[in-house]
Amino acid sequence: MHQFFPETYTGTENFLLNLSGQVKTNGHDVKVITHSFQPDSYFEQIYENIMYKEFLYNDIPIIAYKHINDPGPQTLYQSLEDTELTGFADMIFQKEQPDIIHVAHPIRMGEFIKVSIKRNIPYFITLTDFFFMCPKGIFMTSAGLPCLGAKQGDACRTLCPEINNEFVKYRYNQSKNMLLSAKKVIAPSFFLAKMFQKEFPELDIKVINYGINKEKCIQNNTVYTKDQRLTFCYAGSHYYHKGLHVLIKAFLSPKVEKAKLKIYGSGNDESYNNMITESSKNGNIELCGVYDEMDVGKIFSGVDVLIVPSIWHENCPFVVYEALACGLPVIASDVGGITEIIDDCRNGFIFPRSNSEKLTKILRKLIKEPKLLNRIKNNIKNEKVRTVQEEANEYFNLYQSMNN
Repeated sequence: MHQFFPETYTGTENFLLNLSGQVKTNGHDVKVITHSFQPDSYFEQIYENIMYKEFLYNDIPIIAYKHINDPGPQTLYQSLEDTELTGFADMIFQKEQPDIIHVAHPIRMGEFIKVSIKRNIPYFITLTDFFFMCPKGIFMTSAGLPCLGAKQGDACRTLCPEINNEFVKYRYNQSKNMLLSAKKVIAPSFFLAKMFQKEFPELDIKVINYGINKEKCIQNNTVYTKDQRLTFCYAGSHYYHKGLHVLIKAFLSPKVEKAKLKIYGSGNDESYNNMITESSKNGNIELCGVYDEMDVGKIFSGVDVLIVPSIWHENCPFVVYEALACGLPVIASDVGGITEIIDDCRNGFIFPRSNSEKLTKILRKLIKEPKLLNRIKNNIKNEKVRTVQEEANEYFNLYQSMNN
């Protein structure tokens, strides 16, 4: 079986690399194609208006591509259409002759789906956010609130008026065709599946939860005493919808004392970055920068609680699964698929979206009574960790079913 995974979005890299590695381990061929923002000098080959480079990453063959001429932000970040990519996609498929296409995220990949349809190559789609129904991908209104539904693009006219509604409507019909033409659409959470089925009632979605590569997990075996000082952790991108400002506000409350916050990750929103940098002048907040996926175990074994303060409809953050696999308790907002993973007061704690006061209350409680974490950690130890092998087996069954 020859597998081929188009991918461009860093938020799905864990899923993509885990599954690709398992496909290869099981004796199949796999190749990943991804958009890249590397400088022009990085690329080695040219096809029409596309530069590309082939290389290995963790022994997985990769094709990274980039436009010779910048097509503009709408094409790069919002559209499902990019005619400059059509010939390139067709050339790649002609060369590789894939049996199956698996789309891990459609951003900058719409043409590969169109060419799959044209060539009658069966393809699967794993939904990782809302990009098929929302040009922003995050399903947030211009007022910074979670969207309740696109309503075939009608809601976008008033909730996100800065985006041309004719474009939204046209894009919506493209999405519908791509989704309904897929051999199967998969979602990692029931929440995300329900959101898409609300928008596309005729869409049949299978839920396959993420699996964890246990090789990179290091168990956090800390046992807490009465007066132990806690270190909290945030690990993820630094954007408004991820809610880092909610966490910082809670942590800077005068009610939170004698604790430390380590912030990992990065973002390119200058004003938001300035807010984060300013907060780090507090001696109890440390900016730790970006981290490699293989560093997750080391990071989580050296902190006491992971905090996920998202304010958007989270699908199911991979970092939550990783934390639990390392035996690390999680404090998270009550959004999206998070509540399918975190059970309040059992394997972590849940607080209302955007409510820094409630988060402060949880922080203060744990700081005053760190021994509460011992019970949470014992509960986590008794939970079964879903492995990437188990996840991959479900995908293999789907692939094989296309021949039945």
